Amino acid sequence: MISEKEFANGFGGFWSECLPFLTPQLVGEMNLAHEVLEDSDGKKVKPFSSGGDNSQNDFMAETAFELFTNAVKTGKDVLTLAEDQKLLTDVASNTISRLLGLKTYWRSIKQKFPKTATEESIALAVRMEDFFAGRLGERPLVIQPRFKGCGILDSCYGDVLAGSCLYESKMVDRNLRSADLRQLLIYCALNHRSQQYEIDRVSVLNVRRATVYDFTVDELARRASRKSAPELFHQIADFLSNFETMHQTV
Repeated sequence: MISEKEFANGFGGFWSECLPFLTPQLVGEMNLAHEVLEDSDGKKVKPFSSGGDNSQNDFMAETAFELFTNAVKTGKDVLTLAEDQKLLTDVASNTISRLLGLKTYWRSIKQKFPKTATEESIALAVRMEDFFAGRLGERPLVIQPRFKGCGILDSCYGDVLAGSCLYESKMVDRNLRSADLRQLLIYCALNHRSQQYEIDRVSVLNVRRATVYDFTVDELARRASRKSAPELFHQIADFLSNFETMHQTV
């Protein structure tokens, strides 16, 4: 079995055939069309400056997302939760446990644990909280919606389903990439097959860069493949379901 990230970042031959129009040029156009986040006063939010050191970004992103998740589940705001040092320690410990399984992460921090409860991770969580607080029409919020697996693809979890919009959170200091969009289309294909949720829009939210990229599902499918969303999702699910049969050795 493979994960959705492995599927999105690999299988180049399939994706070239499936999404022939998701070219660097198209992704570049999509990057130019992003929306800049605004604060509660309607002022543009500025990107975080990494200072050239991205070694702890994964830790910050994971910690921030877990803080945001706790805020949604408890009904308390992020800053109130951040006053609880035990909670912050537990969140940081959980994050480290997940990330230490990634050898590249372990090497990137040079085998030193990052600081636990940093201002930056809390600030990123607050940005997520403020973003969704400003979109009251997108309810309910489902954190990490589970999608049933298909064929060689294991069951997996998205980030946030807000109403009928599926958000992928990318707290990274980079532009939108084609793999980000493939990952969202994978979730949508699984959901089309299982009919678990109503999803008609997808977005990539990057609170570190203060940007959001928003698409209707059918718009993204047509721009990337020139197919309708149902046609594209059937093609993806069919590939996953029949992969082992197609690649069996006689």
